[in-house]
Amino acid sequence: MRRVCVVVNPRAGFVPWKEPIVKTIRRFLSRNGFEWELRIIQGRGHGRELAAEAAAAGFDVVLAVGGDGTVNACASGLVNTSTCLAVVPTGSGNGMARGLGVPLTVRRALEVLCDGQIHRIDAGKVNDTYFFVTAGIGLDAEIGHEFVHRDLRGLLPYFAIGVKLFLRYEPQEVQLSFPDREITRKVLVVAAANMPQYGGSALIAPKARPDDGALDVCVVREVKLLPALYYLPRLFLGTIDTVPYVEIIRTTELVIHRPKPGPYHCDGEPFEGGTELRIRIIPSCLSVLAPRNSPLGRRAAGAGPVESSGEAQ
Repeated sequence: MRRVCVVVNPRAGFVPWKEPIVKTIRRFLSRNGFEWELRIIQGRGHGRELAAEAAAAGFDVVLAVGGDGTVNACASGLVNTSTCLAVVPTGSGNGMARGLGVPLTVRRALEVLCDGQIHRIDAGKVNDTYFFVTAGIGLDAEIGHEFVHRDLRGLLPYFAIGVKLFLRYEPQEVQLSFPDREITRKVLVVAAANMPQYGGSALIAPKARPDDGALDVCVVREVKLLPALYYLPRLFLGTIDTVPYVEIIRTTELVIHRPKPGPYHCDGEPFEGGTELRIRIIPSCLSVLAPRNSPLGRRAAGAGPVESSGEAQ
């Protein structure tokens, strides 16, 4: 694991340019004997192209420097390749890094290149778009749609947008088709989780694991403001699955039927979709580099395997 392609998103997180971070990465890689090259993301979708090119060129590792959108783009370019994904988290939420147990400081995240372990993890897909942390519809997708067009980054602006949109959001009645059942709910959020949290310590599916061949689908039904505020701390305490307005269903696939087209998100990145969204798991399709004490090395209680749909790509 000596050849590293560093892919940097200069817009991710709080700092608009990553030159100090890049200097730290250069020093670390050079001092530890890595062969490396630097690539800069120029726009949406470019990270996926750069990662796919690195895999085709025989790089051992693509080091994604950015937030969950950057990590998603790089990971999407590495699905079903032998090139490993590593992460230096510099985004606002960093859900992928948190799910892998990667430290949130640059120096400690880089140390994973020297003493980490390789794991194979699953990916999800919404229609033809990959996700590796969470995807879904509802209030979170609306927040992501507005947040991506703001210059201010970070959790505080995200929370402020969330409060504003909650007050005017109209929950929609959707039909959710699983392999063994169909349910109809008026929902605030439907989140398909491959990892436990959105990012920023918000645990939307506390028992989700990216290596169990299943998605944990969190269905949050319509809820008024006062109960929402009362139960909000459970989102950060890892006990949202005890909230009366919440159902979590483990599955390998899901079809969402909704009354009108609208936004959905994959790892926080907004997309526009139609009235039908097909979500499925793709088992063990991505190699990632994680710390030796990563949650991937520990089987979560109650998170047994679910029979996979067998989708390979």
